Amino acid sequence: MGRLVQWSHNECAQVDGLDGVLVVARAFVPDVSAFFGDKFAQCQRGMGVIDDKIHSTAAAYTHVDQNTAIELRNIYPQSSFSFPDISTLPGASHLGNFTDEDVELKKLDDADDTTSKSIHTALLVARNSSDLKAAEHAFQWCTGQSLIELMLTPLFGEYGRLKYLSDAYDELGDAAYTVAGTLRKGSWRLGSEWSGETATNFDSYMFRWTMGIGGIGDASKLASKAFKDGYHVVVGLVWEALSEIGKLMEDGIKKLVEQFAEMIAGDAAIEAVGLGPEDPLADVVAGFWTADRLYNMYKTVRLIINAIGMIQTIFAKISDAVDAIKEGVQKAIDFMESPPSIGSLIDDVEQRGFEFEKGGGWSPAMGASRIGLLPAA
Repeated sequence: MGRLVQWSHNECAQVDGLDGVLVVARAFVPDVSAFFGDKFAQCQRGMGVIDDKIHSTAAAYTHVDQNTAIELRNIYPQSSFSFPDISTLPGASHLGNFTDEDVELKKLDDADDTTSKSIHTALLVARNSSDLKAAEHAFQWCTGQSLIELMLTPLFGEYGRLKYLSDAYDELGDAAYTVAGTLRKGSWRLGSEWSGETATNFDSYMFRWTMGIGGIGDASKLASKAFKDGYHVVVGLVWEALSEIGKLMEDGIKKLVEQFAEMIAGDAAIEAVGLGPEDPLADVVAGFWTADRLYNMYKTVRLIINAIGMIQTIFAKISDAVDAIKEGVQKAIDFMESPPSIGSLIDDVEQRGFEFEKGGGWSPAMGASRIGLLPAA
């Protein structure tokens, strides 16, 4: 449990590279990781509580007297729902064991994945192009604003971070399933060899812990899916924005560079034929020349501004996609308010085995609400 707490607070809280249009994720990523870290910390404390209760049970059975029944009855909370005597259940109740399963948390790939590198390279090529540098000067001269800041800077970010977080939660979910399955096998085996009111209360108590831990695994899987889906949507929109930027570079920006160069060249040509600033005719010629070219240049700037507006609409869609990740994770957390019936969960164990979450056909969306079964610790 300690490793899962650490993983939640470290790997699931990474925000490096969440810049530009991804910056909205910086606010909720730590909150989500804290939720999972707190839940696993609750389970870690719970394992200590269970250890104490089991020692108290052993002590009570060792010194059997008239107070033993009272002591045993007070060790485990009475079940608030009708829980069967596991020793009477067929099948899986006698197949448990006390073998620990290793919890594997694989080292994650670097957040700077191939797609992120490709996007970053495309942005650098665009930003360093001679045309954009020349257009930047002309655009600022006309509008007082930066082309680079308006259409490129928001796209600089580490999109692989979203994939990294998806992988982190996927690993966390698998680890939670392993722990839940191991505890379930052990407690089910013990429950099959022990009967009576105290035994049933113990069975019920452990059942809530194992199902609650499995529910945290389900919520982790849903968080993983939310980050993965968001990653694919965001990357698709980024390539769409880059495509629009490419069209703008080929059309409006090249045109602006040419018009700005013509205007500067025209002023130089006026002086070259001897019509310097002191010559009244120079003012007339320069005024006609400049006004005509200024008008055309401002028309081009207007077209560029309209194109940037379309690109920034895509930026807004990217922000919406990042917000959708938050909403997806929040739904997983909110599921805990209405856990499934105990009977259906017992059937899952009986029919599908102790590690049923790892088998095909299990729905994390349906199971995440099991978090609500966790006892207080």
